[in-house]
Amino acid sequence: MAGNRTLEQVHTIAELAKLDLSDLSPKCQCLYFGSDLNAADMVLMEVEHSVLKSLEEGKSIIIRGEKSDSAVLCLDDKTYDIKEAETSNTLLMLPDCSTPESFEDGKKQIINRYVTGVAKSYYEVKKMIPRLRKLRTLLEECPYNGEMYEEDAEGNRYTMDHILDTVQASETETREELRKLRACCINGFWRMLHFDYECQVLSHILSLIEENSWTFHKIPLRETLNTLENLEPRAILEHCLDCFADRLERREDDEEDEVFYCLNEDTVCQLFAEMLLRPAEKFNFAEFLLSWQQSVPEGMTTGMHQLQGVALIDKSSKPEVIFHFPLSSTPEHEADRFNFLFKTRERWTQEEIHPYIGDLVTEKLSEGALLMKYCRASAGVNGITVYNSKRPIK
Repeated sequence: MAGNRTLEQVHTIAELAKLDLSDLSPKCQCLYFGSDLNAADMVLMEVEHSVLKSLEEGKSIIIRGEKSDSAVLCLDDKTYDIKEAETSNTLLMLPDCSTPESFEDGKKQIINRYVTGVAKSYYEVKKMIPRLRKLRTLLEECPYNGEMYEEDAEGNRYTMDHILDTVQASETETREELRKLRACCINGFWRMLHFDYECQVLSHILSLIEENSWTFHKIPLRETLNTLENLEPRAILEHCLDCFADRLERREDDEEDEVFYCLNEDTVCQLFAEMLLRPAEKFNFAEFLLSWQQSVPEGMTTGMHQLQGVALIDKSSKPEVIFHFPLSSTPEHEADRFNFLFKTRERWTQEEIHPYIGDLVTEKLSEGALLMKYCRASAGVNGITVYNSKRPIK
């Protein structure tokens, strides 16, 4: 029974176990199982330092995932995968347990400790790439197509709270993805602009720039909003400028409250490329390059880097053709992603495949490691390394 074990009994057990008594601590902790083990109410989790530090600082950690998802743990700016790990050793949970450093003197003493729980598994958390594809899926249910179409618009709309409850990513990562998707908050709901409507709004801004002979390096916000507010809501116009232009720092010679924008050449040219490629299944590459350069605002120059993650060029075709192939059309998980890419094209150069696997790179898994894991390298034309699949394409 608890409390009945004596020092003599402890010494006898130690001798039977062939332990040298001089190596033992003077305090002997005897463990007893309580009558009410509540292990079912406890979960053990092994966390890395950043998670522990957040908890010690009083910050919250959130576990996200719908019933059909595997759970993830989120800090303010990081996401961690949670997996159950079994252990061959039974883990005993005690509300208190002493260490040798906590013993103040060498007096021999028996201390009774009571086990309140028993576990044979625990949860591991490992930093992961946030699962953000669901965010695009949610926002595509009801894209914003202008105020005149709102009454008849169908599909679900989502607040930030609903998005954070549904999407498996931290709040910082989610907000960054909303920025990349060019989403905006309209009447409390986060919405993506319909592609055609987005092009229409940008077209109004570009026409105004041309009419006033402004340089696209310095566009006055106030005059733009005042002039175009009868065509589009001011909030949408400013959002469009935030997406396709960079806000300039105020200079000493500027009016006190005036704000200026500079159009981002790469972002604008990429949108014009999509405008040409989306309606066409395939486009003669030489003709596309000519049409593309002619379509962009005067003073802007198109470049191949602007097509990364947007389109693919089929050089095996005669003549060469280009077709729309956005990163968003590829699967989220790495094995499915590579399988999809090799179904689309049998061989890739690293330059070609980079835009479609760059988001899979982590601190512990480089792009080179990804290619080694899923691809077989060989020498191609002019000695350029090409990659094809290691595994059968499903």
